[in-house]
Amino acid sequence: MTMRRGACPTLSAPMKTGDGLLARIAPAHGVLTPEKLAGIARAAGRHGNGILEVTARGKLQIRGLTAQSTPLFATEINALDLGAVDGFAVETGALDGLAQDALGDPMALARRIDEYAAAHCLAPRLAPKVSVTVDGGGTLHLDAIGADIKLVALGDGLWQIGVGGNGATAGWLGHGDEQAVGAAALAVLDLLAQTGGRARDFTQAQREALRAGLELAVQHPARADSAPVGRFALKDGESALGIALPFSQISAEALMALCEAVSDASEIRLAPRHGLLLLGLDEARHEEVFRAAHALGFVTQGDDPRLSIAACAGAPACASAGFDAKALAAEAAAAGLPDGPYRLHLSACEKGCAQPAGPVVNLIAVEGGCTLSCVGAKPSERLRTFLTERGETLRAALLRKTG
Repeated sequence: MTMRRGACPTLSAPMKTGDGLLARIAPAHGVLTPEKLAGIARAAGRHGNGILEVTARGKLQIRGLTAQSTPLFATEINALDLGAVDGFAVETGALDGLAQDALGDPMALARRIDEYAAAHCLAPRLAPKVSVTVDGGGTLHLDAIGADIKLVALGDGLWQIGVGGNGATAGWLGHGDEQAVGAAALAVLDLLAQTGGRARDFTQAQREALRAGLELAVQHPARADSAPVGRFALKDGESALGIALPFSQISAEALMALCEAVSDASEIRLAPRHGLLLLGLDEARHEEVFRAAHALGFVTQGDDPRLSIAACAGAPACASAGFDAKALAAEAAAAGLPDGPYRLHLSACEKGCAQPAGPVVNLIAVEGGCTLSCVGAKPSERLRTFLTERGETLRAALLRKTG
């Protein structure tokens, strides 16, 4: 299957990268079992280069596939019966429907939108990367995740709908009960299918028309972007354990070992910001599981500096990369950086991949060197010195490479 221009990679249409083909797997609602996740890791080691990723949006990626190995990999994945979605699907939070501190349950709204899109065959008419998020709120909310259609729970059965952005940048159309906001979401989806465009490009007149049936939008409060690491209380009185992949990546061997260590977990859920949430574990096992995950290289502490660094694939994984972004990220984290209320973004080419939301300090490779910039952040002198020195080293290496 040929990949649509601008589309995300899928199992049936992988993307060519510097280290082979990359495939993305989206299990239904991001839910897996230890056995199934171990099966994916085993297949990734057998048919890819043994590196798996959980993306900033909580999607699972397999690197290093080849034209010959991809069909074999797909056969093994399909045999796992993941209920995977290969294309358009509504996104919900990793613990939506379960979290004790949620403001609403998004599952009915998400199902309504998914079923409408399927019944009306909208997916082929939507632009690549059109997305819908239904956010029940709570600690692991989706404010940092951008979407064409963004539904957010307000509490007391009310929801708000916005278009073309994340929690800080979306154009909020209005609020209402589940029925009214669901109807508005379907109207937005229809308009996206008709135009073949993106919601960020809607005219003011189009936005006004979409407000029909809604109450005036309420101010969306700024909410801290919490990493999916630690313990998270569930409605049933149990807790989910959260760990993260360092700089989004882990080896197949480490992931298989983790799955073996938590074989008694009822579910493993993929989470935004490169997380894995472990459900159904006996409370007496929690500390043991955290220790095992830490020993395997996972991030298990909420204050780990690796959680504050967003690094692109970098060299050699990306053919466009001017430097090894993951190695530089590891060096920064080992130095205890970043050391302020912002995130560090490392991009090995001008595309700026892996750009996080919120306050950020950027080091981006450009032709002949690197640029240092800040958005809503003032880097410490220590971070500025580190990035300036590394930037000069990278510039010299790039000049030698192109000279």
